[in-house]
Parts: sequence; structure tokens; C-alpha cells
Amino acid sequence: MRLSKLIKLIRLIISITVFVPLLLNAHGGGLDKTGCHNNKKTGDYHCHRKKTSSNNSKTSKFNRSEFGYKSYKANTNIGFYTQKVCEKVHIDHVVSLKDAYVSGAKDWPNSLKNKFANDKENHIPACSSINMSKSASTPTEFLRKSKDGKGLDYEIKTFCSYVTTYFYIKQKYNLSTNNNQLNVLLLCD
Repeated sequence: MRLSKLIKLIRLIISITVFVPLLLNAHGGGLDKTGCHNNKKTGDYHCHRKKTSSNNSKTSKFNRSEFGYKSYKANTNIGFYTQKVCEKVHIDHVVSLKDAYVSGAKDWPNSLKNKFANDKENHIPACSSINMSKSASTPTEFLRKSKDGKGLDYEIKTFCSYVTTYFYIKQKYNLSTNNNQLNVLLLCD
């Protein structure tokens, strides 16, 4: 199958698996003992009653160490995004840990956070400067940062592969796409 047909097929699958559930899921959901619940539509966890100390763990701030990522050395000096030789290569999370956290992972048990953080399908080698520029960006933010003239400018040569992987990982872990501008998929025809 040609790459362009494969990308179109993946986009169709992503559209069906991402957009249809968003249309079907209502805000509903029973409240837990603290008066809180997951909003299936937005992926956030919120409360309808006064917050108590028993639900503080659910409303805590992002803490990267909760994910238990085990760093490792890349086996290449070519950065995935730019396809250029890098002085220093980092392993980048395509869907960042922070993006995952705000998209639903904050409610996961640590074992699932650990599985996500160390899932090699979500890892790519990136030039350290590009990785630091990308940070916890969504695809739209990352594309903007790459050419906004406010810092390091670079050309993302593998943008469509990155976007395809990004939405695949979001789907694989049932993470919300509400913090994404989904029209970014249209850039990959």
C-alpha cells in the first residue's frame, strides 16, 4: 500500500475513533464518594461538591516523576522531526507526559502512568534543542513554535508521521483530544 493511501486510511480510522466517541459521550457520569467524576466529553476530572482533603490527590498538579519514565540512549544521531544529524539526541514522548496528564492520565493509577511513559510506540529520537522547543506542545503548538520566529526555527520534515503517531497514541490510551485542534489532520493529505 502506498504511503499516501496508508496515511489517508489512518486519518479515516482516527477520525472515526476520535470524533464519533466525542459526539456520543455526554457530560454524565456518576459522582464518586467525594462528589467528583470524570467528564467523558472533556476528559477532565472535576467536582460538584466542596473539595475535601480526600480528593486532593485527584486535583493535584502535574508531577512528571509519578510516571516513572526510564530514560535510555537513542540508537541514532538523526532527529526524527528534522531528519538532521544532532549534536545531542533525546528520547521524546510524541504525546508528552504533561499532555497525557491533562488529557485524562491524571486519574490513572501509577502502573498505567508508568506503562504510558515507557511505551516505545510513543518514543522517538529528537535533537535535544527541538525536544526542548516542543516541550509539552500539542501538534498545532509544535508546528507554530517551529516557525514563529520567537526562538529556534526549524522545519518539521516528518510532521504527518508525527501527527499520525500522536493521534494513534491518544486513541491507544483513550486520552481526550479536546486540547487539540483537530484540523491539523487536514495538513496531512
